Amino acid sequence: MTDHSKERRTFMRMVVDAPVTVIHGGRRLAGICRDLSANGMSIEVEEDGIREGDELLVSLATSSNLLPPFQAQARVIRATPHEPIYRLGVEFVSVA
Repeated sequence: MTDHSKERRTFMRMVVDAPVTVIHGGRRLAGICRDLSANGMSIEVEEDGIREGDELLVSLATSSNLLPPFQAQARVIRATPHEPIYRLGVEFVSVA
């Protein structure tokens, strides 16, 4: 069993499960944001080719047309294949 009282994360993660657009090397990819925190997010994509250290632009739509999408430059800190998807852990470098 895991002792969650010793969680090392600085920020709480929110489960989101929302569509996210990922721009990587000029390619526009559709993904799913699985969770979100103040300093990063977990994303699932169906495309291979994204590696640790790669820079991405991520755009997460808001639930209101009155608010612009959340956009951030992000760096991949984890890229794990789970066929047929790829799970990415990214940290925000700058938020637009």
